[in-house]
Amino acid sequence: MKKIQKIQIQRESFGINGIDDMIEGGLPKEGVFGLSGPPGIGKSILALHFLLEGARKGQKCLYINLEEPRGNIDNMLGQFDFGKEFLDYEKKELIVIRCYNYLEYEKIQKELLQKIKDDKKIKRLVIDSFNCFFSSIGNACSVGQEINVRKLITDSFYQLRKDDLTILLVLEKKNDSYSFEFNIPYLIDGLIQLDFLDLGVIERRIFIPKMRWTNQYKESKNYEISSKGIEVIHEE
Repeated sequence: MKKIQKIQIQRESFGINGIDDMIEGGLPKEGVFGLSGPPGIGKSILALHFLLEGARKGQKCLYINLEEPRGNIDNMLGQFDFGKEFLDYEKKELIVIRCYNYLEYEKIQKELLQKIKDDKKIKRLVIDSFNCFFSSIGNACSVGQEINVRKLITDSFYQLRKDDLTILLVLEKKNDSYSFEFNIPYLIDGLIQLDFLDLGVIERRIFIPKMRWTNQYKESKNYEISSKGIEVIHEE
């Protein structure tokens, strides 16, 4: 019987050992992944780590924010030791930041995604928050129109996928559950969940419930947010 050789998957790391170790060194290259959790849990911060690590490797990285004005992003960066480094990479055009509100993004979405697909230099893409844009459309839809929103999401994934591009989609939790509406959970190649336990003090946890092409870590890990950004707490 012919032995099947295991394919070596190339990966894009976060630059955080405790997290990269959970997914065999990083996200599988050229996939589309979700990063979920409630507000204030650190999703955008982890996304910034992902972009920064790409820039450190000489990759062009694009950050699209659909909820925050640019000033809020600068204020967030100002809280962390890596903030100046991040902005220095932006000056070198290794990190590109674009902020849109939902109405602006709706008008330019198709053209923007095509530009991303045509730009061979972009290696990492973050859209923050991806599902809230479609929720805003879905809330205005009748039940009969929901299929159109599903099609729009599927078309977006089709447009986004391209060789040598790894995508991280920030996803907000809905109604204290991990339901992201429509067909997003089935289209992403993996999911990183951030959540917290309220035990008198906030205990933040990271869990990987889904990651294609990866023998992911089966348990959750504790992390904290400090001036260094996200740090995994090594439990004995």
